[in-house]
Amino acid sequence: MKKLLVVLFVLIPSLLWAAPFLVCDPQAGVTHYTLTGPAWVPVHPAAQVDGSLKIDVTAAGIGANALTVKACIVDAIWGEACSAAVNFSFTRPAPPVITSNTRLIP
Repeated sequence: MKKLLVVLFVLIPSLLWAAPFLVCDPQAGVTHYTLTGPAWVPVHPAAQVDGSLKIDVTAAGIGANALTVKACIVDAIWGEACSAAVNFSFTRPAPPVITSNTRLIP
């Protein structure tokens, strides 16, 4: 029973934090962000409680990826207002090549 609990306490948190996330520092008053890019469908993730950004990017394509990020607020009188776009780029590595000539030897 103890071994099962240890496995649960070790493995489950690692699964929760395993994905790469795009994050930013807290921004006062931000309600959501707008992310766009050449290979991205525009998304509008809600800001975290402190106004920061945290979005999972595991669905990014292999190779170079480019995004523009805008911080936005929604005001009852003025509507939506967004910051200037910030460019962000990253590269997702390709998986390793398939092994060849795998065999057992005596």
